[in-house]
Amino acid sequence: MVRKNKIIIILISIVVIIGAFLIFNNIQNKSSQPPSISFSEEEWDFGNIKEDERPSHIFTVTNTGGEELIISRVRASCGCTATMLSSDHILPGKSVELKTTFNPSGYKNLVKKSIYIESNDPELSRLKIAVIANVEAIPAPQAYISNSQWNLDLISQGDFPEFNFTVENKGELELIIEKINASEYIQYNVSLPLSIPVGEKKDIRFSYDSSKHEIGEIKESIRIYCNDPRRKAFSLRISGYIKEETEPRVSISPTVAKFNLASDLDDKLVNQFTLENSGKKSVRIVSVETSADYLIPLRSEFDLRTKEKENLQIVFLKDKFQDKKLKEKTEEYFYLTIAIPIEINK
Repeated sequence: MVRKNKIIIILISIVVIIGAFLIFNNIQNKSSQPPSISFSEEEWDFGNIKEDERPSHIFTVTNTGGEELIISRVRASCGCTATMLSSDHILPGKSVELKTTFNPSGYKNLVKKSIYIESNDPELSRLKIAVIANVEAIPAPQAYISNSQWNLDLISQGDFPEFNFTVENKGELELIIEKINASEYIQYNVSLPLSIPVGEKKDIRFSYDSSKHEIGEIKESIRIYCNDPRRKAFSLRISGYIKEETEPRVSISPTVAKFNLASDLDDKLVNQFTLENSGKKSVRIVSVETSADYLIPLRSEFDLRTKEKENLQIVFLKDKFQDKKLKEKTEEYFYLTIAIPIEINK
């Protein structure tokens, strides 16, 4: 009996020793394993969602390895997908949560967005998971603009350049331009609020008053606000350079008028001169005279506006010329008197 008890005790001791050895060996083997990353899902489908919803899902991240798992970076493929990791250090056998929120604004139909996770897992140092959704768009206006840049190039101080800016409504509801923010140098030709029906366009004409701006570089923007839920505001950037104002410059063409008495049989002959002001200020012609009484100008005074042309006709009276009994070739002139302002500051 005693011998039998001794045998039982010996067998139990052997089992305990072997079990302890196996447990110790398993712990040793496990601790020698590298970190290993595992996800609860590789892909999550939100199903059918509305455009104004913001669905979320929590992925479970587990370290199935034997050393600490360190997540160095979590990056989504676009800004519409936000991520939040509860911890970036995961002990062996432990788990953390990766919360993912999707913003479907501006998307329609099937959408798939990827999320990339980088860690110290030697086998999967860069892992990809994804979220999927079928987005049902909500009827809304949609603003489409013709241009976002207005380049004035080189202009003179005092110029008033203009720019046509087209806004089109490509949505399903009426688009309303609610507000326009612009500097004191900028004016526009519409009354607000401005309504644009579905499928239609409206032009907004902007003008820039460079007379109030100092000489130098122009860098400004016009901010336009509307009821498009996807794009509540958009900007028109303005660039250019203002130089000193150019003085009036008057040119006359042709510089010589010829009357041929032999070929022209009419009693009255007419020649025409063109005066052009290529400067930036208007010119006042206060009188037009000729050096002979048989040459009659048909205009005596007029304004020659900037960048404009005016015609000046001179009539030749044959009968008066023949009465003078002048030479075969005679040279006469017409004279312009231009009013030039003189500023006197006290």
